[in-house]
Amino acid sequence: MNMSKVAILVTIHDGDDGSAGCLEECQRQVDAVASEGKYIFSIFLNDAGEKGYQAVCEKASKEGADFFLWLDHDLVLNEGMLSCLLENSEFLRHKAVITGTVSRPDKSLLFGGRTRRGRLIEPDPTIPVPCHLFDLSIALVPVFALSHLESVSDLFRRGLLNYGYGMRLADAGVARMVAPGVLASTGRAPQIPSWMDPESSMKNKIISFFRSLVK
Repeated sequence: MNMSKVAILVTIHDGDDGSAGCLEECQRQVDAVASEGKYIFSIFLNDAGEKGYQAVCEKASKEGADFFLWLDHDLVLNEGMLSCLLENSEFLRHKAVITGTVSRPDKSLLFGGRTRRGRLIEPDPTIPVPCHLFDLSIALVPVFALSHLESVSDLFRRGLLNYGYGMRLADAGVARMVAPGVLASTGRAPQIPSWMDPESSMKNKIISFFRSLVK
């Protein structure tokens, strides 16, 4: 039986290597899923934050991965996170990007699927729901989706009016879905620049955007 290859790409943010807990739980879930004989996994560490997205993706591509699973290093993964992503991908015939929702310790949502304007989407408790954009805190991306892009770097582009990734995939007609439920939590509270904040006014977005260009 042919097994699909999943490259798990763990990104360390802010130069802080606090990845031990996430990696330990990730490995535990990998071992459980791998024992079923349908998937094989490789884990890659990205210690360059957002600047390292493309490099680690290209490194994993050389191993012939069928899927890329993006994870932030500081996540507390919920039980069944990996199974949930893969089962929903199977349900959708592996024809969609599946993003996972991440909450703060107080249960308020922090990352996940987003609307066209960048607002977070509340996940359904039982079924996947569509989104327009998504964050890369938890995202299962099938390799076929990348074939719709001119360059893998197109996956990582964000725009002035949007906070999140996936605009180029949306333009290419690749489905983007939010997995059921909340799949992880984190105590990290990243500061979102005004130009990426969907709650910010248009004036503040434009000012913030041009200030970012001169930093």
